[in-house]
Formats: sequence, structure tokens, C-alpha cells
Amino acid sequence: MQFVKSLGILRQSVAVLTLVTAVSAGSISLAAGTTVLFEQPAVAGIANNVYIAHVSEGGLPHGSFDMIFEQAVPSSTGKPVPTGWNAGSQTGFVPTSPSTAQLGFRNVTGTSTAQMEGGVVGAYLNSRDLPTTLSRRLFMIAPQYRYIPGTEPVPFGSSTSVLNGEMDLQVPVAVGKDTYVTADFLFLSANGTRISFGFKAFQNGVRGTTVFGSLYDVPEEVYIIDSPIAPGQKFVSMAAGSTVAGGDTWLGWRHFQWSISHAQFAAALKFLVAKYPGKITSLDPAAYVFSEVHLNAEFLYSPAPAELGWSMKNMKVWITG
Repeated sequence: MQFVKSLGILRQSVAVLTLVTAVSAGSISLAAGTTVLFEQPAVAGIANNVYIAHVSEGGLPHGSFDMIFEQAVPSSTGKPVPTGWNAGSQTGFVPTSPSTAQLGFRNVTGTSTAQMEGGVVGAYLNSRDLPTTLSRRLFMIAPQYRYIPGTEPVPFGSSTSVLNGEMDLQVPVAVGKDTYVTADFLFLSANGTRISFGFKAFQNGVRGTTVFGSLYDVPEEVYIIDSPIAPGQKFVSMAAGSTVAGGDTWLGWRHFQWSISHAQFAAALKFLVAKYPGKITSLDPAAYVFSEVHLNAEFLYSPAPAELGWSMKNMKVWITG
């Protein structure tokens, strides 16, 4: 999981309707009582939309939808290079112009490659691109949007607020037991407490519904709640018509949709307070801003061979109530 810390963030009241034009590629038609916080934009290509975590000069961007590489790229410039091979055979998405839609580790068939064209993003990860000395390290190429500090919305400012998310996803290739795809929402409190809500769509090899998990990520200093998109969950509700999270790969678009109510967010805060005494200082959902949306599509290199191919479109986040 990759969340880069935002420094000096203060909780502010923000006009979330203003944010719509900042994060969308076009005008959005809002139903009564609905506020769109993020809608996946259409892009002409991948150039200028790729960053390397912990390496990119000036840090990762705010206010734009980009593909983030977790690992350094072994090219002469340290940046990914154009790849013309048919990465769509692994991701399910075949761009009309691979030369402008794809950047990867090497310009060879089968290399780890990011894709970005129109309203679709995708990536293929292959552990063969990692140094053989690595073990128990995460490998990720995934899209991310971070709000400009000071403009983050407050999704649970009202007791009737419900935060919603959706995406269309396909995962045609997966190897390795720690290979998964999760949509992540990052929340920040005024004192910098970081809480990540994960909504898992895929966990390779899991039979039946993926399971709930929670942990504290020490390197990223973030408290994580990871719920499957499935019926009967305590901290997330699966929308009618949504695909249920599972462990089998598939080719072709499937729709995932979920929501978190004010009461569910409050219950999650109480859960974290009990699990990590003295670490979470506020139980008020209105004290947390929505800082980042991120697709956590990755595997843990262990160092058994691992692969992941996925693509996504129509990601959207909005408030009702």
C-alpha cells in the first residue's frame, strides 16, 4: 500500500461542490442531495501522468489523477519507458495507441507496464522485474488522486451523510497468494491521524468472499480497515447489483459499488480505538477529511513468482444524504 504523507494539513470547511470541477474531466449531472467528490477523468495518454513513489522530485502530485509506481524503474533515467507489447493480453484493456498509452520497466514483451488512455487505466505486474535480493516487499503500479491540502472534503459533516464508491474492474491475470485489488479511501484528522478504508474486490485464490482485516502500517503510519465488498459487513455496505468480492480471475468488466454511512464510520473509529488504545484521538466522523482515493492493486513478493494484470474504468466517489 502506498500513501505518501501530506504535511501541514488542517481540517477546514470546504465547499465540496467546487471540487467537482477540479477532479472531473467534464460537467457532472448531480441528483438532488448528491455531491460528486471524484470522477475518473479521460486522458489522451500516459505521458506526464506517471510518478515513482519515494523517488519523483517534489513528491507525488496533488489535484491530478496519476499512475504511481511503488518500485524504482531500472532504466537509465530511472523513469518508465514506452512499451509497445500487447499488455492488454494481461490487463484486459487494449489501447488504441500503445505507444502513447503504455509505460513500463523495459521495452520488452512481458515487462511490468502501466496503461492510461481515455477513461481506462490498467497495469501488468511481473515479479521478474524485481531484484532477486528483495523479499516480502510490495509491488504496485496503481492510480491515485490526492486532494490539494486545504481543499479536502468533509464527507461525514452531517449525521445523515453516506459516502459512496464504485468502479468497473477486470482482473484477468493473478499469480501468488498475496495478490489483490482493493479500492482505498484515506482519511485525515486535524492532528494528522491517518485512517485507510479498504474495499477489497479481489484476493487471489480465496474461495468464497474475501475476509475482513485490520492492521497498523508502520512505514506509512496509517491505521487500516480492510473490508470485502460483500453482504453482511460491519463497516461497509454493498450496493444492490454490485459484484461480490472473490478470488477467481475474470476477463470482462464487472461493476463494484459500496457505501459507508456516518454510523458505520463512527463504529469503525470505535473499533480502532479499542484495538489501538490511545492512538485514535477523535471519535467524531466530522473531524476527518477525505484526503485521497487510490486503487491498491499489488502483490507481496515473497519471493515466490507473482503476477497481476488488471484494468479499471468509471471510478467515482460521491456523497448522498
